[in-house]
Amino acid sequence: MQAGRLDPTEWERLLSIRSDVRRFILLIGSATAGERAELLQAGFGEVVHSTIEPGEFEARACRLAQLTRWLPRHRKLGGLELDLLAREAYGHGKSLNLNPREFALIWRLADTPGKPVSKQDLIQDVWRMGFVPETNSIAVHMSRLRRKLSFVGMAGIIETAAAGGYCLLSPDEYDPQKTFSADMVALSAPQHAAA
Repeated sequence: MQAGRLDPTEWERLLSIRSDVRRFILLIGSATAGERAELLQAGFGEVVHSTIEPGEFEARACRLAQLTRWLPRHRKLGGLELDLLAREAYGHGKSLNLNPREFALIWRLADTPGKPVSKQDLIQDVWRMGFVPETNSIAVHMSRLRRKLSFVGMAGIIETAAAGGYCLLSPDEYDPQKTFSADMVALSAPQHAAA
């Protein structure tokens, strides 16, 4: 970024950066306090003048690096939104009313969207156990979670992996038109005229 006011092209380029990534970016060279404030309000982690001292720059950069280890409060994957503090999930704005274990399952799957998570990892991370017990607890919880997702039009967003784990599809992999849900049945049911 050049010192001085940003031109519209520079603003467009900066604002095209995904909002979940902006909070880890330190911008240097903003000349005016107003512009720095606007960039901070747009979600950038730090915005400083070009005359910043090396020690201050290092401290601000280290603080931003520490942020990468923090858990986000919200996760948004297409129409799926997760709120860690409220322990609530929403599909297309509708509450899923998940129990704590179901929320922990979907939060863990959302750690790595598009990548399968093994049953062993789910048992360790969600159930806090070091071994896979002889039970169908994962399958039961996953079935309930999938049913709740289907009620909000997100059937098929969780796939069973070939190796036996589960995968939360990333927004670019998930095609709601290819899945079957209760909403589709209601929409496709024949309408009977009142006599």
